Amino acid sequence: MPRPPALLALLLLAACGGSDAPTVIDGSSQEAYDRTLSEAKRELGPQDRLKFEAALAEFRAQMFAEADDRQDYKRLVREGMDGLTAPRIVSEFNRNVDKAGKDAADALFDAKRAIVGRRNPDGE
Repeated sequence: MPRPPALLALLLLAACGGSDAPTVIDGSSQEAYDRTLSEAKRELGPQDRLKFEAALAEFRAQMFAEADDRQDYKRLVREGMDGLTAPRIVSEFNRNVDKAGKDAADALFDAKRAIVGRRNPDGE
């Protein structure tokens, strides 16, 4: 039975279509890193892109502190990002923000107990 042309076109598109898997950042060379980092960013929505940029800025600052020179800095950044995906970076960013918020809340409650003189419910 012959297939209608529209169905054939859809089947062809499905067979040729790309994977839904996120781009993996390739840190093997500066060119590969720049290309895959750009691709990974384009896959994110506006809110996640902001989180990604914040996480990237923090990571770059950490690598800057460790690097001896510009080449060392670029290598450390590339190697540190190698194999990661933008969604994984955003997910880690979200976990870190949540943890920081919880740590800050705990610190405030500790300060309140110290001021008021109440003990921690755990007996500490």
